Amino acid sequence: MEKKTSGDKYYEKILDWFKSQILSGDLKQGDVIPSERELAARFGVSRVPVREALRILEYIGIIRNTPEGMVVQQVDIQLLSPKADFAAQITRDTIEDLFEVRIFLESAAAYYAASRRTEDELERMRQSLEEMLKAIEDPEREETELIAASHKFHFYVIEAAKNPVLENIYRNLFELLEVSKQYTLNRERVSSATLMDHEAILAKIEAKKPDEAAKYMRFHLLRAAQKMRRSE
Repeated sequence: MEKKTSGDKYYEKILDWFKSQILSGDLKQGDVIPSERELAARFGVSRVPVREALRILEYIGIIRNTPEGMVVQQVDIQLLSPKADFAAQITRDTIEDLFEVRIFLESAAAYYAASRRTEDELERMRQSLEEMLKAIEDPEREETELIAASHKFHFYVIEAAKNPVLENIYRNLFELLEVSKQYTLNRERVSSATLMDHEAILAKIEAKKPDEAAKYMRFHLLRAAQKMRRSE
């Protein structure tokens, strides 16, 4: 079993392993890659970082899904350079693409959540904002707590929309969304302004104002995208 890497980006170690296997010829075009379970066992991690890594590999064209399973396909030789960083292939363009998808999905979710939310769902949203506030005010708390609380709020809005198709699309994108959020969510970027955005969205959902809830969600995500661009 491989040793765990330090930090939270376990998917990067999995990507490095794939790169070395392809460069060495141990994995060739047409080979079926190990299953999620096998990769999780090899690296001593849950399936979440494995799925993150596989999403990246599929997105940049290293692997593809077939009836036999996920297989290695012919790839751009530049991606197989020893200096190539599979994880870096997803950072800029993919995050921009994901923001466009998030704006579309989450604005729609906020719209429908404002019409369909229950008191229990509103309470869960409020609790996630309380968790964000505690994490922002206490520098001793882990950054992961702050990010997790922000994630929860967005998921609760999706759930409150009560649209199974929308929710399934969002959940199927979750692994790539998680990777993108590692570049957009940290203690510097998730600030009091972020919390205020969330509070404004919640207020519109609570007041049952669909158009305004959608508008505020769109504004919030556009601002997050701008912060990301400025930080590069």
